[in-house]
Amino acid sequence: MKKILQMFLLICLFTFLFVGCKADATPAPSEKTVLRIGMMSSYDVIPYVMIKELGLADEYQLDLQLEVFTSAKDRDAAFLAGELDGVLTDYVGVCIYQNADFDVKITGITDGDYILVAGKNSGITSMDDIKGRSIAISQNTLIDYTLDQILTKNSMESDAVVKEIVPRIPDRVELLRNDQIDLGLLPEPFASIVLNDGATYLGSANDINLYPAVSAFNKEFLDDKAEAVKKLYLAYNEAVEYLNKTDITSYEDIVIKTVGYPEEMKGQITIEPFRVSELPPKEDVASAVTWASNKGLCSSDLTYEELVFDVYSN
Repeated sequence: MKKILQMFLLICLFTFLFVGCKADATPAPSEKTVLRIGMMSSYDVIPYVMIKELGLADEYQLDLQLEVFTSAKDRDAAFLAGELDGVLTDYVGVCIYQNADFDVKITGITDGDYILVAGKNSGITSMDDIKGRSIAISQNTLIDYTLDQILTKNSMESDAVVKEIVPRIPDRVELLRNDQIDLGLLPEPFASIVLNDGATYLGSANDINLYPAVSAFNKEFLDDKAEAVKKLYLAYNEAVEYLNKTDITSYEDIVIKTVGYPEEMKGQITIEPFRVSELPPKEDVASAVTWASNKGLCSSDLTYEELVFDVYSN
Protein backbone atom coordinates (compact mmCIF):
# COMPACT_ATOMS: atom_id res chain seq x y z
CA MET A 1 0.00 0.00 0.00
CA LYS A 2 2.91 2.29 0.86
CA LYS A 3 4.55 1.62 -2.52
CA ILE A 4 1.27 2.38 -4.32
CA LEU A 5 0.99 5.70 -2.47
CA GLN A 6 4.60 6.57 -3.36
CA MET A 7 3.96 5.79 -7.03
CA PHE A 8 0.82 7.93 -6.98
CA LEU A 9 2.73 10.88 -5.49
CA LEU A 10 5.49 10.51 -8.09
CA ILE A 11 2.94 10.47 -10.90
CA CYS A 12 1.33 13.65 -9.47
CA LEU A 13 4.75 15.31 -9.19
CA PHE A 14 5.74 14.49 -12.77
CA THR A 15 2.33 15.62 -14.02
CA PHE A 16 2.71 18.93 -12.20
CA LEU A 17 6.22 19.47 -13.53
CA PHE A 18 5.19 18.56 -17.08
CA VAL A 19 2.18 20.88 -17.09
CA GLY A 20 4.22 23.64 -15.47
CA CYS A 21 7.01 23.35 -18.04
CA LYS A 22 4.51 23.27 -20.85
CA ALA A 23 2.87 26.42 -19.55
CA ASP A 24 6.24 28.12 -19.20
CA ALA A 25 7.12 27.16 -22.77
CA THR A 26 4.01 28.85 -24.15
CA PRO A 27 5.16 32.03 -25.86
CA ALA A 28 3.84 35.27 -24.42
CA PRO A 29 1.68 37.40 -26.69
CA SER A 30 3.88 39.55 -28.92
CA GLU A 31 4.20 43.19 -27.93
CA LYS A 32 2.35 45.77 -29.95
CA THR A 33 4.33 47.86 -32.41
CA VAL A 34 3.92 51.59 -31.86
CA LEU A 35 2.95 53.58 -34.96
CA ARG A 36 2.84 57.36 -34.46
CA ILE A 37 1.05 59.03 -37.38
CA GLY A 38 0.47 62.76 -37.81
CA MET A 39 -2.49 64.04 -39.81
CA MET A 40 -4.70 67.01 -40.46
CA SER A 41 -8.37 66.89 -39.54
CA SER A 42 -9.85 65.94 -42.91
CA TYR A 43 -11.88 63.34 -44.77
CA ASP A 44 -9.00 60.94 -45.40
CA VAL A 45 -8.38 60.29 -41.70
CA ILE A 46 -11.70 58.43 -41.32
CA PRO A 47 -10.40 54.91 -42.11
CA TYR A 48 -7.48 55.40 -39.70
CA VAL A 49 -9.79 56.38 -36.87
CA MET A 50 -12.03 53.41 -37.68
CA ILE A 51 -9.04 51.07 -37.35
CA LYS A 52 -9.06 51.95 -33.67
CA GLU A 53 -12.84 52.13 -33.29
CA LEU A 54 -13.30 48.65 -34.77
CA GLY A 55 -10.57 47.07 -32.64
CA LEU A 56 -8.43 46.30 -35.68
CA ALA A 57 -5.32 47.87 -34.16
CA ASP A 58 -5.44 45.35 -31.32
CA GLU A 59 -6.13 42.52 -33.75
CA TYR A 60 -2.98 43.35 -35.71
CA GLN A 61 -0.87 43.98 -32.60
CA LEU A 62 -0.50 47.70 -33.31
CA ASP A 63 -0.36 50.56 -30.84
CA LEU A 64 -1.76 53.10 -33.28
CA GLN A 65 -1.20 56.65 -32.04
CA LEU A 66 -2.93 59.25 -34.20
CA GLU A 67 -2.03 62.89 -33.67
CA VAL A 68 -4.25 65.47 -35.35
CA PHE A 69 -2.74 68.85 -36.22
CA THR A 70 -4.44 72.10 -37.19
CA SER A 71 -1.42 73.21 -39.20
CA ALA A 72 0.61 71.29 -41.80
CA LYS A 73 3.62 73.31 -40.65
CA ASP A 74 3.27 71.95 -37.11
CA ARG A 75 2.75 68.41 -38.41
CA ASP A 76 5.91 68.61 -40.52
CA ALA A 77 7.91 70.08 -37.63
CA ALA A 78 6.90 67.14 -35.42
CA PHE A 79 7.81 64.69 -38.19
CA LEU A 80 11.23 66.27 -38.75
CA ALA A 81 11.86 66.25 -34.99
CA GLY A 82 11.30 62.49 -34.85
CA GLU A 83 8.08 62.76 -32.85
CA LEU A 84 6.16 60.94 -35.60
CA ASP A 85 6.91 57.80 -37.61
CA GLY A 86 4.64 58.69 -40.50
CA VAL A 87 2.20 61.27 -41.81
CA LEU A 88 -0.81 61.70 -44.03
CA THR A 89 0.61 64.09 -46.60
CA ASP A 90 0.72 64.47 -50.39
CA TYR A 91 2.97 64.17 -53.43
CA VAL A 92 4.26 67.72 -53.18
CA GLY A 93 4.96 67.35 -49.46
CA VAL A 94 7.06 64.21 -50.04
CA CYS A 95 9.02 66.01 -52.77
CA ILE A 96 9.78 68.82 -50.33
CA TYR A 97 10.86 66.35 -47.63
CA GLN A 98 13.25 64.74 -50.09
CA ASN A 99 14.62 68.13 -51.10
CA ALA A 100 15.41 68.77 -47.43
CA ASP A 101 17.35 65.46 -47.29
CA PHE A 102 14.65 63.89 -45.14
CA ASP A 103 14.17 60.43 -46.63
CA VAL A 104 10.41 59.94 -46.57
CA LYS A 105 8.71 57.26 -48.64
CA ILE A 106 5.15 57.03 -49.94
CA THR A 107 3.64 53.77 -48.73
CA GLY A 108 -0.06 54.16 -49.48
CA ILE A 109 -2.83 56.28 -50.95
CA THR A 110 -5.63 58.13 -49.19
CA ASP A 111 -8.94 59.52 -50.39
CA GLY A 112 -9.05 63.17 -49.49
CA ASP A 113 -10.68 65.46 -52.05
CA TYR A 114 -10.19 69.18 -52.76
CA ILE A 115 -13.29 70.98 -53.96
CA LEU A 116 -13.42 74.14 -56.03
CA VAL A 117 -16.25 76.41 -54.90
CA ALA A 118 -17.47 79.88 -55.79
CA GLY A 119 -18.83 82.33 -53.22
CA LYS A 120 -22.61 82.51 -53.12
CA ASN A 121 -22.61 86.19 -54.13
CA SER A 122 -19.80 85.94 -56.68
CA GLY A 123 -22.09 85.45 -59.68
CA ILE A 124 -19.97 82.47 -60.75
CA THR A 125 -22.04 79.50 -61.83
CA SER A 126 -19.57 77.41 -63.87
CA MET A 127 -15.89 77.03 -64.78
CA ASP A 128 -16.49 79.34 -67.75
CA ASP A 129 -16.95 82.23 -65.31
CA ILE A 130 -13.74 81.95 -63.28
CA LYS A 131 -11.18 83.65 -65.56
CA GLY A 132 -9.74 86.73 -63.90
CA ARG A 133 -11.50 86.01 -60.61
CA SER A 134 -9.73 85.78 -57.24
CA ILE A 135 -9.03 82.61 -55.30
CA ALA A 136 -7.47 82.14 -51.86
CA ILE A 137 -4.83 79.41 -51.73
CA SER A 138 -1.62 78.43 -49.98
CA GLN A 139 1.44 78.81 -52.21
CA ASN A 140 3.62 75.93 -53.43
CA THR A 141 1.45 73.34 -51.70
CA LEU A 142 -0.92 70.54 -52.56
CA ILE A 143 -3.73 73.10 -52.93
CA ASP A 144 -1.67 75.12 -55.40
CA TYR A 145 -0.78 71.96 -57.35
CA THR A 146 -4.37 70.71 -57.39
CA LEU A 147 -5.70 74.06 -58.61
CA ASP A 148 -3.22 74.06 -61.50
CA GLN A 149 -4.29 70.52 -62.45
CA ILE A 150 -7.97 71.51 -62.43
CA LEU A 151 -7.22 74.58 -64.57
CA THR A 152 -5.19 72.49 -67.04
CA LYS A 153 -8.01 69.95 -67.37
CA ASN A 154 -10.31 72.86 -68.21
CA SER A 155 -7.91 74.23 -70.88
CA MET A 156 -6.75 77.15 -68.73
CA GLU A 157 -3.31 78.38 -67.71
CA SER A 158 -2.18 78.70 -64.10
CA ASP A 159 -2.61 82.49 -64.25
CA ALA A 160 -6.20 82.30 -65.49
CA VAL A 161 -7.28 83.17 -61.95
CA VAL A 162 -5.82 85.68 -59.49
CA LYS A 163 -4.17 83.70 -56.70
CA GLU A 164 -4.29 85.37 -53.31
CA ILE A 165 -1.93 83.75 -50.79
CA VAL A 166 -3.79 82.99 -47.57
CA PRO A 167 -1.96 80.26 -45.57
CA ARG A 168 -4.73 79.22 -43.14
CA ILE A 169 -7.79 77.40 -44.47
CA PRO A 170 -10.21 78.92 -41.88
CA ASP A 171 -9.11 82.38 -43.06
CA ARG A 172 -9.85 81.45 -46.68
CA VAL A 173 -13.30 80.27 -45.65
CA GLU A 174 -14.05 83.56 -43.89
CA LEU A 175 -12.90 85.58 -46.91
CA LEU A 176 -15.20 83.52 -49.12
CA ARG A 177 -18.14 83.87 -46.76
CA ASN A 178 -17.64 87.64 -46.51
CA ASP A 179 -17.43 88.11 -50.30
CA GLN A 180 -13.81 89.26 -50.08
CA ILE A 181 -12.66 86.49 -52.40
CA ASP A 182 -14.47 84.84 -55.32
CA LEU A 183 -13.25 81.25 -55.19
CA GLY A 184 -11.86 78.66 -52.81
CA LEU A 185 -10.29 75.23 -53.20
CA LEU A 186 -11.12 73.46 -49.97
CA PRO A 187 -10.88 70.05 -48.30
CA GLU A 188 -13.62 68.62 -46.12
CA PRO A 189 -15.23 69.65 -43.86
CA PHE A 190 -14.71 73.22 -45.07
CA ALA A 191 -16.10 72.53 -48.54
CA SER A 192 -19.36 71.11 -47.19
CA ILE A 193 -19.68 73.97 -44.71
CA VAL A 194 -19.52 76.69 -47.40
CA LEU A 195 -21.65 74.68 -49.81
CA ASN A 196 -24.24 74.38 -47.05
CA ASP A 197 -24.10 78.18 -46.77
CA GLY A 198 -24.91 78.63 -50.47
CA ALA A 199 -21.56 78.43 -52.28
CA THR A 200 -21.50 76.92 -55.78
CA TYR A 201 -19.78 73.61 -56.54
CA LEU A 202 -17.53 73.88 -59.61
CA GLY A 203 -15.47 70.70 -59.54
CA SER A 204 -12.89 68.77 -57.54
CA ALA A 205 -9.61 66.91 -57.70
CA ASN A 206 -11.41 63.58 -57.70
CA ASP A 207 -13.60 64.75 -60.59
CA ILE A 208 -10.48 64.84 -62.77
CA ASN A 209 -9.26 61.53 -61.32
CA LEU A 210 -6.64 63.27 -59.18
CA TYR A 211 -5.95 61.72 -55.78
CA PRO A 212 -2.80 63.51 -54.60
CA ALA A 213 -3.01 62.67 -50.89
CA VAL A 214 -0.86 59.82 -49.57
CA SER A 215 0.45 58.20 -46.43
CA ALA A 216 4.21 58.17 -45.94
CA PHE A 217 6.82 57.02 -43.44
CA ASN A 218 10.38 57.83 -42.48
CA LYS A 219 12.69 55.44 -44.39
CA GLU A 220 14.63 54.55 -41.22
CA PHE A 221 11.39 53.49 -39.57
CA LEU A 222 10.42 51.42 -42.62
CA ASP A 223 13.77 49.64 -42.62
CA ASP A 224 13.01 48.43 -39.11
CA LYS A 225 9.21 48.16 -39.01
CA ALA A 226 8.02 47.44 -42.56
CA GLU A 227 6.00 44.43 -41.37
CA ALA A 228 4.07 46.61 -38.92
CA VAL A 229 3.26 49.12 -41.68
CA LYS A 230 2.05 46.25 -43.85
CA LYS A 231 -0.25 45.18 -40.99
CA LEU A 232 -1.47 48.78 -40.76
CA TYR A 233 -2.65 48.64 -44.34
CA LEU A 234 -4.30 45.25 -43.83
CA ALA A 235 -6.22 46.86 -40.97
CA TYR A 236 -6.88 49.95 -43.12
CA ASN A 237 -8.42 47.83 -45.87
CA GLU A 238 -10.67 46.05 -43.37
CA ALA A 239 -11.81 49.44 -42.08
CA VAL A 240 -12.49 50.54 -45.68
CA GLU A 241 -14.56 47.41 -46.27
CA TYR A 242 -16.63 48.23 -43.19
CA LEU A 243 -17.13 51.86 -44.23
CA ASN A 244 -18.11 50.96 -47.78
CA LYS A 245 -20.79 48.47 -46.76
CA THR A 246 -22.16 50.15 -43.62
CA ASP A 247 -24.72 52.94 -43.50
CA ILE A 248 -23.16 56.16 -42.25
CA THR A 249 -25.72 56.45 -39.45
CA SER A 250 -23.74 53.74 -37.65
CA TYR A 251 -20.60 55.87 -37.45
CA GLU A 252 -21.68 59.44 -38.30
CA ASP A 253 -20.84 60.76 -34.83
CA ILE A 254 -17.27 59.50 -35.27
CA VAL A 255 -17.03 61.26 -38.65
CA ILE A 256 -18.32 64.53 -37.21
CA LYS A 257 -15.80 64.42 -34.38
CA THR A 258 -12.91 63.23 -36.54
CA VAL A 259 -13.29 65.48 -39.57
CA GLY A 260 -14.76 68.49 -37.79
CA TYR A 261 -18.19 68.82 -39.38
CA PRO A 262 -20.55 71.07 -37.38
CA GLU A 263 -23.14 69.14 -35.38
CA GLU A 264 -25.97 70.80 -37.31
CA MET A 265 -24.85 68.92 -40.43
CA LYS A 266 -25.70 65.57 -38.86
CA GLY A 267 -27.89 63.62 -41.26
CA GLN A 268 -26.59 65.58 -44.28
CA ILE A 269 -23.08 64.13 -44.47
CA THR A 270 -22.32 61.74 -47.31
CA ILE A 271 -19.33 59.44 -47.55
CA GLU A 272 -17.97 58.38 -50.92
CA PRO A 273 -16.55 54.84 -51.22
CA PHE A 274 -12.95 54.59 -50.05
CA ARG A 275 -10.31 52.79 -52.08
CA VAL A 276 -8.10 50.09 -50.59
CA SER A 277 -4.56 51.21 -49.93
CA GLU A 278 -1.87 50.61 -52.53
CA LEU A 279 1.03 52.46 -54.11
CA PRO A 280 0.04 55.44 -56.28
CA PRO A 281 0.27 55.36 -60.09
CA LYS A 282 3.70 56.24 -61.48
CA GLU A 283 2.29 58.86 -63.83
CA ASP A 284 0.62 60.74 -60.95
CA VAL A 285 3.85 60.90 -58.98
CA ALA A 286 5.81 61.98 -62.07
CA SER A 287 3.32 64.79 -62.72
CA ALA A 288 3.73 66.12 -59.17
CA VAL A 289 7.53 65.93 -59.36
CA THR A 290 7.50 67.91 -62.63
CA TRP A 291 5.26 70.59 -61.10
CA ALA A 292 7.26 70.78 -57.86
CA SER A 293 10.62 70.92 -59.66
CA ASN A 294 9.34 73.75 -61.89
CA LYS A 295 8.53 75.63 -58.68
CA GLY A 296 12.03 75.00 -57.35
CA LEU A 297 10.71 72.76 -54.59
CA CYS A 298 12.69 69.64 -55.50
CA SER A 299 15.00 68.11 -58.06
CA SER A 300 13.54 67.08 -61.40
CA ASP A 301 15.67 63.93 -61.14
CA LEU A 302 13.56 62.38 -58.37
CA THR A 303 12.35 58.97 -59.51
CA TYR A 304 9.32 56.94 -58.58
CA GLU A 305 11.57 54.34 -56.96
CA GLU A 306 13.15 57.01 -54.75
CA LEU A 307 9.76 58.23 -53.55
CA VAL A 308 7.92 54.99 -52.76
CA PHE A 309 8.42 51.96 -50.53
CA ASP A 310 6.51 48.78 -51.31
CA VAL A 311 5.38 47.09 -48.08
CA TYR A 312 2.66 45.15 -49.88
CA SER A 313 4.80 42.60 -51.67
CA ASN A 314 7.37 42.12 -48.88
